[in-house]
Amino acid sequence: MKQKKVIALLAVAAMTVGLFSGCGSGSGDEKKSGGKEKITLWMPTFAATDAKVTDEEFWGEKMEAFGKENNCEVKVEIIPWDNYEEKYLTGTTSDDGPDVGYMYMEMFYDYIDMGALTDIDEYFTDEEKENYLYYELGNIQEGQYALPVVVGNPRILVANMDLLKEAGIDKIPTNWDELVSACKKIKESNPNVAPFLQDWGNPHYGSLNEIYWPYFWGAGGEIVDEEGNLTIDSKEGLEATKFLYSLKEQGILPDSCTSNDDVLQPFKNGEAAMAVLASSNALTVGDKVNWDFQPLIEGPEKAQTFVAADSLVMFEKCENKELAAKLMKYITSAEVMSDFHKTVSEQPPITKDETYSGDERFAELFSDYGDNFVSLPVFKGASSLYDTLYKNLQSMMLGEMTPEEVLKQTTEYYNTNLK
Repeated sequence: MKQKKVIALLAVAAMTVGLFSGCGSGSGDEKKSGGKEKITLWMPTFAATDAKVTDEEFWGEKMEAFGKENNCEVKVEIIPWDNYEEKYLTGTTSDDGPDVGYMYMEMFYDYIDMGALTDIDEYFTDEEKENYLYYELGNIQEGQYALPVVVGNPRILVANMDLLKEAGIDKIPTNWDELVSACKKIKESNPNVAPFLQDWGNPHYGSLNEIYWPYFWGAGGEIVDEEGNLTIDSKEGLEATKFLYSLKEQGILPDSCTSNDDVLQPFKNGEAAMAVLASSNALTVGDKVNWDFQPLIEGPEKAQTFVAADSLVMFEKCENKELAAKLMKYITSAEVMSDFHKTVSEQPPITKDETYSGDERFAELFSDYGDNFVSLPVFKGASSLYDTLYKNLQSMMLGEMTPEEVLKQTTEYYNTNLK
């Protein structure tokens, strides 16, 4: 199956060669058509579907300004999340990828291992490095292969306070027991509302960041050990997995959760009392819902939740690395990031010279809870492992696998096919 998938991806890559200008594609004349250097940037979608400014519009305007200042042309492509990794794989294998791109931690190991990414440290001065708040997070596998650009967006528990009050609840749950107790009360007071909602029908394993990892870490689980060995099949991992399955068994999670691919809209519509959301998504709920949030849901061992540590990368095949580095610095500048955080996606500053301009309720989120935020580790086969785990967990929620089988079979698959 794995071989067939690779062949299929390579076929797709072959068919798409020439559609986009990339770091290794095109002749010298094409790369400098009209006397202008050409460079390609790939970014993901962040703007909400009902936002006033789209990702295409925002980055198009910024790249036009950069192009004029540097006598170059930046081709921007916005990549949807649902086929993000496949797009990068086909682009890389067909020499049709970007010069500068955006990656999350799950993707890094394989691209570093295949020599596709550039160690960018030499392109940054000590003064520039000092201005970045999270520069060291980009040091992966003994090289500075990443420039952190979105460090934040912690997953938080949001609650419709009106629905909670109707059930006689005056505060948001802070731990597993309180969550279950509150959900039972809400279910009794308002059976037409989902007391708690998760998107087990989402096609992408990225949903694990909301619906699994905070509980896994809260139980004391570790994804890999210091040697990179997978350690999810543990008593801690089993405790978290059983807890989530129990939410479905008790009817706290509605049966529809296995086909549901979104929790934000149902929460906005008042159809769900509580859900775990990215902090930036929580702010899109608006004023129609009287909502509040709890940064952490404490588990049996600790209180931890997922935080993004996504970065810009430069591909090794990029012909003009100096220009690519300049583009990376421009994108992460206080001027551009401040505008991005205000108009596209609210996130905390990534440089010392940017002032926090977000919602006041999140102003102290990192200073007060930063030690409880965890990003995913970098290890071999991470993306495939997460995808396999997620599919097995989905099967569990459908009643087709037990929690024990999920962890055991996922570990066996990883050790046999990915390690």
